[in-house]
Amino acid sequence: MAKENRTEAPTPRRLEDARKRGQVAKSVEVSNAAVLLATFGILSVVGGQLITELALFMREFLSHALIQGDLSPDRVSRGALDILSAIARMTWPIIAVSVTAGVAVNLAQVGFLFSSEAIMPRLSRINPIAGLSRIFSKRALVELLKSCAKVVVIGAYGYVTLRDVYPTLVATSYMAPSQIGFQAGKLMVQLGLRIAGVLGIIAVMDYFYQRKEFMDNLKMTREEVREELRQTEGDPMLRARIRARQRQIAIYRMMHEVPDADVVVTNPVRLAVALKYDAKTMGAPRIVAKGARLMAERIREAAVEHNVPIVENKPLAQALYKAVEIGAEIPSHLYKAVAELLAYVYHLNRAKGARGTREWGRT
Repeated sequence: MAKENRTEAPTPRRLEDARKRGQVAKSVEVSNAAVLLATFGILSVVGGQLITELALFMREFLSHALIQGDLSPDRVSRGALDILSAIARMTWPIIAVSVTAGVAVNLAQVGFLFSSEAIMPRLSRINPIAGLSRIFSKRALVELLKSCAKVVVIGAYGYVTLRDVYPTLVATSYMAPSQIGFQAGKLMVQLGLRIAGVLGIIAVMDYFYQRKEFMDNLKMTREEVREELRQTEGDPMLRARIRARQRQIAIYRMMHEVPDADVVVTNPVRLAVALKYDAKTMGAPRIVAKGARLMAERIREAAVEHNVPIVENKPLAQALYKAVEIGAEIPSHLYKAVAELLAYVYHLNRAKGARGTREWGRT
C-alpha cells in the first residue's frame, strides 16, 4: 500500500514485532560522540600521569637494555612484550571508561536487545535493484549530508584550535623532549574535547531524526490497525455481542436481587435504587440494584410485583445512584439518611403487619 496512506501511529504490537526483528530507533552518532567524549575526558584527567609513567618506563627499559648489551631476537621479543604489557597496564582505565560509555549509551537508546534476525542472510540484501534504491534514498542523502557536516565542523574546529595554539607549537622547537610530549598531549586532548562536544550536538539532532524516521517507517494504514485489532481482540461484531450478552446477564442478576430488597428509593421515575440490609451479614446497607429511565421503570415494576416498598426521595436517590456501585455498601456520610429511611419502612411494615403493594409515599 502507498506510503502516503500510512497515517496511523504504530501500535505497541507493531513496535514490539519490530524490536524482535532488531529494528529500533538508534543513532550511531550518539555512541561515537559519547565514546570520544569519555576517552578525551579521562585523558584530560590522567593523561599527564600516563605520559610521565610511560617516559619513565621507556627510560628504564632502554637503559637496562644498553647496560646489558643484549640485543638478541629473544631479548628483543621479551622487551616488546614488556612494552606492550606496560602500555596495557597504563591505558586500561582509558579503555574501560570508553567501553563503559559506549555500552551505557547503547543501553540507554535501545535497552537489552538480542535479535538473530538482524544477522540472518537475506536475498533482498544482495538484490541490485534494492541496493540502488537504498543508495539513492532519502536516508542515504541524509547520511551524506551528515558526513559532510562532520567533515566541515571537525575541519573548522581543528583549524581554529591550531590557529590559537600556533605560537605554542612554534615555541616547542625550543623545549625539551619531555615538554614537547606534554604540550602535544595537551593540544590533542583540547582538540578532542572540542570535536567531541560538537559531535555531541550533531548526535542529539541525529538521534531525534532517526527516531522520527523509525516511527514514520512503522506507521500503519487504518486497515492494518483494524486487522491487528481483530487479531488481538477478536472480531468487533463478536465483541459487541459478547458485551451485550454480559450486560444482559448483569441486568438479570440485578433484577433477581430486587425482590429481596428492603426498599426502593426513586427520583421519582428517572432513577431507582434498591437497598438491602442484613444486620447479621452486612456492616452497612448495600445497593443491590440501580438504574435510570427505562431500567428505573423495570426496577419499580419488579418492586411492585414483589411487594417491595417504593419511597420517593430525590436527594437520596441521586446521591446513592452517583456514589455507590451495585453490590457495594453505602458510604458513611449517607448512613443517617438511609437509617431514617429504613426505620420509616420498618415502622410501616410493623404497622401493616406485612409489606403493601403500593408506593409508600415521600420522605
